[in-house]
Amino acid sequence: MKAILIDPFEQTVKEVQYSGDFNQIYDLIDAQTFDVARISRGDGIFVDDEGLLNAPTHFFEHSEYHSPLAGKGLIVGCDEEGESVDCKTTLDEVKAKVTFSNILQIRARYA
Repeated sequence: MKAILIDPFEQTVKEVQYSGDFNQIYDLIDAQTFDVARISRGDGIFVDDEGLLNAPTHFFEHSEYHSPLAGKGLIVGCDEEGESVDCKTTLDEVKAKVTFSNILQIRARYA
């Protein structure tokens, strides 16, 4: 299924294929645990649940979420039963809603 990978290390946003197997999320976002940040249209951004614990240096912000997110993110859709489906947000929409920042910019903003 269609998913969108946000990589603040490379500062890229690209479409990827997601098999629906949650184990693939760990590999795609380089994490050992994950959580979901809900955004519009039934989509969610899977992020490293421990992203803030390991002295993060790279962040991204999505205009529909209230705070910066550490590390990579994977946008996947969700149906009425809670199953993963193609994300509804388009690649161009995500590119327009995502900005990248580093730890110094985040510290300055929240100091």
